[in-house]
Amino acid sequence: MIRPPRQRWLLVLVAILLLTNIATLSIYWFKKPDHDGGPGREPGSREKKMGQFMVDQMKFDAAQETAYWKLRDSMITIQRPVMDSIRNAKKGFFDLLNQPNATDSALISRSNEIADLQKKLDLVTFRHFQNVRALCRPDQLQKFDTVIKEIVNRMTNPFRRFNKQGDSTDKGNRQ
Repeated sequence: MIRPPRQRWLLVLVAILLLTNIATLSIYWFKKPDHDGGPGREPGSREKKMGQFMVDQMKFDAAQETAYWKLRDSMITIQRPVMDSIRNAKKGFFDLLNQPNATDSALISRSNEIADLQKKLDLVTFRHFQNVRALCRPDQLQKFDTVIKEIVNRMTNPFRRFNKQGDSTDKGNRQ
């Protein structure tokens, strides 16, 4: 049989553990997310980080950096409405799931709309990188080509967000 002093210690220990767990959970619940893309993130912060990545990697001088930020800002001004249109077009496409007798022609029409918008977005992005490449000095071109390959790989790798541990779903995408 357990003696009363031991029961008090167990009660105190359980109370301490309970309070510690409540404190830990409240920290997780009330802490603001500090990753990109989360609720409450600063608008444009992801684009700024990506732009700063390019500036840092290329080691642009002051004139190049100024020209780069102007190019980037104009590209984003063009890209945003296209990306919004793609998002809306995809929503419209998948809204067809609510229509039990959606025709193949409706599906093809909506998917072609998405494809046309994606093509427009890709052309804008390509021209932007072409203009950035034109900013580079001859000694920066090799580094630019390497950085662009990395950026394109990140943009086109569908597992970049989900596969951080190298599981088997990424084997086909490794080079």
